[in-house]
Amino acid sequence: MAQSSRRSFLRLAAAQAAALGVLAACGGATGTGVVTSSTQAPGSTVAGSPSAASSSALASGATTVTSAASGSSTQAATTSAAVSSTGTATGSTSSTTAAAASTTSATPATSAQAAAFAGTVLEFWNPGSNVGAKTTIDALIATYNQQHPGVTVKNVPTPTDNNYEKYVTGMVSGTGPAALMTFDYSPVVAWAAQGLITPLDAYQAQLGIKEADYFPIVWQMIHFHGHLWGFLQEFDFNLLGWNKRLFQEAGLAAATPPKTTDELDAMAERLTKKDSTGTLQQVGFCPWISGNTLLWTAVWGGSYYDPANDQWTIVQDNNVKALEWFGKYGKLLGGMAPVQQFTKQVTSPQTPFYAEKLAIGTLGEWEVGTNWIPKLAPALQYGVGFPPTAAGVPYGTGQTGGGNVLALPKDSPHPTEAAAFLSYMGSPGPVFRWNANPGGYDIPPVKSVAFGDEFVKATPGLGPWLDLLKQDHMVPAPTSPLTPYFLTQLNAARNQVISGQQTASVALAALAQQMQAQEQQFHATNPNW
Repeated sequence: MAQSSRRSFLRLAAAQAAALGVLAACGGATGTGVVTSSTQAPGSTVAGSPSAASSSALASGATTVTSAASGSSTQAATTSAAVSSTGTATGSTSSTTAAAASTTSATPATSAQAAAFAGTVLEFWNPGSNVGAKTTIDALIATYNQQHPGVTVKNVPTPTDNNYEKYVTGMVSGTGPAALMTFDYSPVVAWAAQGLITPLDAYQAQLGIKEADYFPIVWQMIHFHGHLWGFLQEFDFNLLGWNKRLFQEAGLAAATPPKTTDELDAMAERLTKKDSTGTLQQVGFCPWISGNTLLWTAVWGGSYYDPANDQWTIVQDNNVKALEWFGKYGKLLGGMAPVQQFTKQVTSPQTPFYAEKLAIGTLGEWEVGTNWIPKLAPALQYGVGFPPTAAGVPYGTGQTGGGNVLALPKDSPHPTEAAAFLSYMGSPGPVFRWNANPGGYDIPPVKSVAFGDEFVKATPGLGPWLDLLKQDHMVPAPTSPLTPYFLTQLNAARNQVISGQQTASVALAALAQQMQAQEQQFHATNPNW
């Protein structure tokens, strides 16, 4: 999942920059990049995983939640959305037959295979150095080793402050691991473009890897540029969260979230409070402190990258409208400086939403786990629903920045055995165990797990996220090696619009020119991509 010291979306800019520096020093191409999202490690493990996954009842539309702390085992309670005449999504039931999902799902090696692989040691590099992640990974590896006596997988945790530098150094020099996992999607496409990881095409049929087993959004993130590049262990995305108490105080229906951007704008203005000096005391909504630019572009029907044609689509009407909308909130809130001063009132691990100073924000799936809202904001009464959308954009549109990636490094000393281990880690049993962590849930990339009865029961509060996936309106992360650079420049352009320094159309036109220059530079050193 997307993890960090406080949970999801850690900032690994320094590590990514260092890694790219190492690559450049070794003669590889660089792309000025900043990693902007990552994954969260489990805080605890799941006792037992299902023997099989079957049908699931998924909450849909908006789900209201009241969080009440009750010791360390507290979990958020959920209430399914009611059917309304305005189109509130109904609580529907979906039945999905799943493959076996126990952590013993690895196929035991035959005696001949064991003899062939006797003495094979696979180093598995991953950022899971915290107690919860390490415990879970150790348990999964122990199961695999027991069932494959000719192979020994060694868990080699690497702290998130230097893992990408070490990964790149190892892969460039040929001293890297047999297999690896990241807590971030951002560097993976660049690694593929630079030949640092190996496609799994040759192993796909042998390992039974089928596109139909994955959510479409997931397959687009692991199968790009004509090749299969790895597996996702989990992925993440945000939904809308709103404070029911603040809604009531403002005379709004506590159980009714905004479904359109027009409704959101009206509510935001009503919920914003300033003192006599104009200083922000409460913010109704602010798109640049909750969610991210890609999500709020998607709800306007925009997208900056076309994965089918591997090209940037920066200058288009819906993208312009999205940035103009950011500018609208810049005027409402007085620009970026007053908002920055407002956010300083809250210190991590609290957030303006947890502190009940931000009425409408976004929530990641991990936040309904026991280590998050129930622990950090036990009195918070909140609702969860789909992000509001602009006219003509389907309600139920979402956007993901990626998740944990399992990949095969170039020059892996044992590529066949490593590919088999990676396939195991991406199979239903291990995926269930990782994603059903009660401290902070994540979204399984495998449909049979996500929609299985046992996973639904094990992850109370996750229904709205699973239901959004059923809408099939998710926008994928850009599958370009220049994505980290692009995101940095996109946010810079966005900030110019928010501050009134530039119009949206001019800012995006300038960004398109920047990306064209970056692409030319990248392709000059990576002609085969």
